[in-house]
This record gives sequence, structure tokens and C-alpha cells, in this order.
Amino acid sequence: MSRTTSGAGSLEAWPEEPDNGGNGQGDGLPKRSRRNTTTTTMTAKTAPPSLREYSHYKELFYNLTLRDLRSKYKRSVIGWGWSMINPLANMLIYTIVFSMLLHIHPPEGIPSGINNYALMLLAAMLPFNFFQGSVMESMGSLVGNQNLIQKTYFPRELLPAATVASKVVSHLIEMGLLLVAVVAWGNWRALMYLPFVVVVMIVVMIFGLGLAFLFSIGNVFYRDIYHFSGIFFFLWMFLTPIAYPFYIVGGGLNGNPMAGAVIQSPTYLHVLGHALSLGSLFKLNPMTDAVLTFQAFLYNGQLPSSSHLVKFAVAPTPADPHPLATFLVVHSNVSWGDFAYLVAWAVVTLAIGLRVFRKYEARLPEEL
Repeated sequence: MSRTTSGAGSLEAWPEEPDNGGNGQGDGLPKRSRRNTTTTTMTAKTAPPSLREYSHYKELFYNLTLRDLRSKYKRSVIGWGWSMINPLANMLIYTIVFSMLLHIHPPEGIPSGINNYALMLLAAMLPFNFFQGSVMESMGSLVGNQNLIQKTYFPRELLPAATVASKVVSHLIEMGLLLVAVVAWGNWRALMYLPFVVVVMIVVMIFGLGLAFLFSIGNVFYRDIYHFSGIFFFLWMFLTPIAYPFYIVGGGLNGNPMAGAVIQSPTYLHVLGHALSLGSLFKLNPMTDAVLTFQAFLYNGQLPSSSHLVKFAVAPTPADPHPLATFLVVHSNVSWGDFAYLVAWAVVTLAIGLRVFRKYEARLPEEL
């Protein structure tokens, strides 16, 4: 692979072709710039960039990320306000359709006591929107930077990575506002679990980055991937318990166990004489564990359990100053094992995505 570099982290335009008497026959006409007529050819495969080489391009990565952030709402009157208007509009639509028309009731958060469909929805929808947006927007990062790729060498994976980084910034703003809302609603435990929320955000970012590498390099060779991805993520969203609580498919607690909660039975799918739990099938989706983990921290105010059961101390209340039961054991939708399953998916997807990306990046100047 031929490389043309002009210093750490900087990019230089392809030099003009020297004028050797015009077109070689003494006509004196200047030749056109080579960058308009010639494509860089990668002739040999080199070793993957090392971490030290990546550090040389940190300024380029910063500038690419900043460019994505500035261009996202360029010439927009509302500007960054759209980063919250869009999810709030979706929240309003889903609340009207699922909560009011279809009468889907959110479970009461234990021990937070929150019983609000909008907060349950946002705790799951914002992380999934970040994940989906990271992959969808990164698909055009290579095609949209065709001239940059053909002019000089730099690690091409910086382009989809910069797109994901720009989505991280907007996602932090959205999650910060959601945190304020859940604390104002009474779940002060969310502040205690903020470091865990950040860790889960990093895991989802790694998962999205791995898919971003796969989808962006695939979109260069097969442009149908971009059109297919919209259908793919729309289906993925509804196969993830975002607009509806998990107890509808997987069973579990519906309501406050201290006030006559209902234990919802799992939904089964009968295939060839075998009954399959929809909850178990939905758990094969790693984003199910991702959104349930966010809901555990931000909506329920609890940590994932070790065995899908959580034990809480029962506090005295004015109505019951001396409760008979000192501890309460309730069902939990997510465990640490489920979180480990999510981490495994994220790491493996990133490894596969980076490997496939590096395998085909030498052909990018020719294909673009």
C-alpha cells in the first residue's frame, strides 16, 4: 500500500502535475491538476496502524469529529435543539399510541417508585437511537470523503470513528437531560449509578463502532446496504423492548409488589410442537440487555442482579410502621451475566468489524 504523508496528523492536497512544455508536444497548454484526473492506487498491503501511529492522527480525528458536529445543524435556526426535539417528538407519539390507545402500562420502578411510560421509553430509546445513528450516519463517511481518501494516506477507520464520536457528544447531552428528569421524578439513586451508566454507554459505543466499520466498508462496494439498513434497524427496534415493557414478552413483575402487583406470565411461541419463550428469544438480541440495563439504572434505580432476583430492605411507612417482612425479593429483567453477554457481543463485533475494514480498505480509492 503506497502512503503519502505530510506530517503528523496533517493532510496535504495532491501536488500539481509539473508543466513540461504542455502536453509533451510543445503546445504550451497547462495540464490539469492530477488530483482531478488520477486516482491513488494501493499496491501493497501494509501492517495495521499501531497505537503510536494512531496518536499521530489525533488532531485529524478531532477535526473530523468537529466538522461532523458543525455540519449536523448547519444553517438551522434551532440548531442543537433538534437533538432533543426529535426524541421528545418520538416520545409523544409512542406515548399516545402505546400508552393511551393500546393501554400498555409501564411497570413500577423498584425501588425508585417511578411509574411513568415516557421515562421508561426514553431510558431505552435514547441509547438505541445513539446506537442506530452511529451506524447509519457512519455508512456515508467513506463515500462522502472520496476526495480526501484519494489524495493522501491516513488510517481510513478514522472516518467512521469520527462519526461515532460526534454521536457520542449529542448522546451525552440527551442522557444528561434524561438524568435530570428521572432525579426530579424521584429516582435519586440514578446519581449513585452514574458511573455504571457511563460504562454501559461505552459498551454500546464499542458495539456501534464495530458495526459502523462493517456497514461503512460494505456500503462502498454495495450501495444497497444503505437502503436495506433503514428497514433492518426499524425491525431491530421493535424486536427490542423499547416501546413496550419487557414483561409483555418475557413475563415478570407488573406493578408494585407492596400494592398487589401482578406476576405476568411469559409469552410463548409454538413452533413444530415446541413452546419457545419470547423472552428467551428476545434475550438473544444484545440490545435487549443494553436497554434493560439502562432502565435498571435510570428507571428502576437498581443494579443488575446475579440471578434475576433482587433483594431490597422494606422501609417502614406511616401506613405500616412495623412491616412483617423486613426484605423484599423481586424479579429482575437483567443480570450481570446478561451484561457480560452484551460486552462479549461488543468486543467480538469490534474485532470482526476492524478486521474486515482493514482487509478491504486498500481497495477504497479504486472503488470510490
